[in-house]
Amino acid sequence: MINRILAIESSSTICGVSIIESGLVLSLVEESANRKHAEILPGFIKNALRKSNKIINDIDAIAVSIGPGSFTGLRIGLGMAKGLAYSHNLPIIPVPTLVAIAFGLQGYQPKNGLAYSHGKKVFYQEFIWENDLPSFKQKPEVGDLDNFREKIDSSSFQWNCDSILDNSNKFYTGTPSAKDVGLLAFHQKNVWAKQKPYTLVPDYIAPFEIQLKK
Repeated sequence: MINRILAIESSSTICGVSIIESGLVLSLVEESANRKHAEILPGFIKNALRKSNKIINDIDAIAVSIGPGSFTGLRIGLGMAKGLAYSHNLPIIPVPTLVAIAFGLQGYQPKNGLAYSHGKKVFYQEFIWENDLPSFKQKPEVGDLDNFREKIDSSSFQWNCDSILDNSNKFYTGTPSAKDVGLLAFHQKNVWAKQKPYTLVPDYIAPFEIQLKK
């Protein structure tokens, strides 16, 4: 039975760890980490456990933001999750990053969302809401912002797109958080948990276009 979850968010410039018990947040350690995830994540895990008065042996599962997002950040987060899961025989709950951001805005229930990738490219995903929980209509997409302009409106969220999105303040502002990763993982544990997560890989979505010289 999964009751206590250690959740990791490392898909963006934000790095965070939360401890969830019975659908409640016991602790949250989180900050902007710009390319320092590998350096600070182990300490965040120790601090989150300490603040919740738990030890790793009290944890029933590891939740991790699985993407899309930063190639390096996702790889570091999943690597840490696998290390904890393997060494303590725990399942991993992979949580789609954009769905977790939408969950953090459940009071508004956004129909879709954008997250910045690079240049003028964004990640985009649509959601279905049921019982105040978001699920996805299709896998996330990546492309130029112009590809999605006709799909977004005041019921959409954006994360970190202020520099390329006109009137960004008319959209809900979403933020990746280990708190939302952990809470959503708790609600979806019976569906998403991987008891043998050996082949689990981040959902990179390959945002970069590679041109081969002839």
